[in-house]
Amino acid sequence: PARELTTAAELAAASRAMRGYRDDLAKDALDAARELFARTAVRDDEAARAKLHAAAELFLTTREDEYRACLLAGQGTIQAHVKELGWIACRVARALNDEGFTATLAAALTPLTRELAGQCAETPYGVPYRPYIWGAGWGIQTFAMEYYFLHKAFPELFAPQVIHQALHFILGCHPGSNTASFASGVGANSATTAYGANRADWSYIPGGVISGTALIRPDFPELLSFPYLWQQTEYVLGGGSSRFMFLVLAARELLREDRA
Repeated sequence: PARELTTAAELAAASRAMRGYRDDLAKDALDAARELFARTAVRDDEAARAKLHAAAELFLTTREDEYRACLLAGQGTIQAHVKELGWIACRVARALNDEGFTATLAAALTPLTRELAGQCAETPYGVPYRPYIWGAGWGIQTFAMEYYFLHKAFPELFAPQVIHQALHFILGCHPGSNTASFASGVGANSATTAYGANRADWSYIPGGVISGTALIRPDFPELLSFPYLWQQTEYVLGGGSSRFMFLVLAARELLREDRA
């Protein structure tokens, strides 16, 4: 059920993006999202959280009362899981235009500011860096993407510098003797040997974004130029290239706001 509801959220968002370009496909995506939302039973906490995600995207797409009511009724779940759902709630808070919802969300997010500040201060890089088996680059990009929506909704709580620091990390300000940019072809020195469809060629795909520097236990950072290390040089779209592009656009927008 949680996956079905997450899919509903993604289809609703895709429907918005395709309006005016592929209206037939936009309608199909929205119809499927509506149906999944309506028919999927919520039997556990994971599905309840996913339903709020779906409700947020469906409300942003349709502005219909059914999805608004679901979000307002789910404030307790958002409070209990604010680290996961806070950024989603931030995306929809202005559209909901409900003072109680906004105030409840702000109160729930305030302790999160201290937690994230503590994690960012653990290393010189200014972002949470806790790698496990694979490089943490994709996770840092995901963190920064979610943080962007926190900042846009509550700039007094979430400073924009974290977003810039995450982009710095991806572009080379990271641990290890190999300080190449994780985005292949971006930067003076970048990952030009990667684990993708091209891996047997010892080559790279321009714009591909690798997972990045891994941590060999106990504390040895490693980023080798070798095409078969999926945990260091693998390419993905979701979390990798797509979120890198989002992060670059977000940083550009914030810099323009600073100059205005």
